[in-house]
Amino acid sequence: MRTALVLRGLMVPLAGSIALFIAASEYLSLRALEPRDPDSSLFQLQASQPWGGFAAQELARGLYGDPTLDPRSAEPVLAWQLARSPLNPWRWLDRAELAYAAGEDWARVLWHLDAAVAVQPEDRSLRWEAAEFARKTRHFAVAEEHLRHWLQNNPGGTSRALRAAADWIADPDSRLTRILPEGEPFLEAALEFARRERDMNMAMVVWDRLERPRTPEDRALLDFVDLALATGKHGLAAEAWAESFSDYRPGQVPNADFQHAFGPARALHWHTRMPRGTRVTRDPNQFVTEPASLQVSFDGSENPHLQQPSISIPVDPEIGRWKIFGSWRGEALTTRSLPYVSVSAQGAVPARADIPASNFDWTPFTLEIDIPKGTTLLTLQLRRDALSREFDRYIAGDLWLDAIRISPIPTTPSPP
Repeated sequence: MRTALVLRGLMVPLAGSIALFIAASEYLSLRALEPRDPDSSLFQLQASQPWGGFAAQELARGLYGDPTLDPRSAEPVLAWQLARSPLNPWRWLDRAELAYAAGEDWARVLWHLDAAVAVQPEDRSLRWEAAEFARKTRHFAVAEEHLRHWLQNNPGGTSRALRAAADWIADPDSRLTRILPEGEPFLEAALEFARRERDMNMAMVVWDRLERPRTPEDRALLDFVDLALATGKHGLAAEAWAESFSDYRPGQVPNADFQHAFGPARALHWHTRMPRGTRVTRDPNQFVTEPASLQVSFDGSENPHLQQPSISIPVDPEIGRWKIFGSWRGEALTTRSLPYVSVSAQGAVPARADIPASNFDWTPFTLEIDIPKGTTLLTLQLRRDALSREFDRYIAGDLWLDAIRISPIPTTPSPP
């Protein structure tokens, strides 16, 4: 027992002395490092710190990224450090890049790269750097392998991966097949990427792979229809919308009888983001056709300039004249600047219908518009021009719209 206590008493100062020696050695070695002269620094480390330690890691880290350094002189330092600390994946990646810069055989470079990811195969940042290295060196099959691993369980990275792979895979179908893991979340993210890039070709490929029909507020549906509208593919937008809304057919006004709740202000939903002092709701108690109408309420506190609610209406490009009609109702509307309904199209003179009075029961309204041939989209809006200083500039009351329809107007053929 006495001997054990004596030995224990000796071990504590001995361990402290060893720790102080290692710390002093690390400090002196770090001060003596000269990354621009790796041969001399390595010689000193081998003599003073044969175990490598922090100083060896710093020397190895400092070698990478120095454009003036001969890659062949850095190789012995990395090899020596990795022999003592083989579980640092970033130094293996450095070694792969330096080996490539030194002109070594690709099989040897790939061996170092594989060693890096073998140490930490689930490290996403390491996988991304490995893919970038393979891409820059034009070894695309290796880049694809690492991109696929990087994307596993990470649909949020889809845009970044698809953008990187566009460097060598131009065809959208091939890019999706070779890069994306299986699963709807990745396809939905790819469709969002296509919308942001305004890439209708990729959007079509993704859309064909998705399960359909989509739900009315599905993100993929909204992204596809938004992109189709933005790129002039209005017929495709209408067809996609009809898949998800059984009461809609191309050539009709979407949600014309307000059967559905108002969705986000995107695609072929009614856009109902209103200025302060106004509110849009579905009213199931007032309607011309079941089950509800659109109600706009003004609280009398504001003088709003209105351009909504509004709806986009895809139409046949071969028809040059259209009639839009429906019914509206007003109650206790104040101010001389009352709302009106307007229909417009690119290259056409807008048409409008004015509210008949401040109070009126359900009354039909009609608008007719001539549009250039080839036009495929109309926009129907409730508008109001704000007054400047008039005493009655603040608007109160309620307005309802319902049963909105569209039909072509036959054109009379010119006499021979």
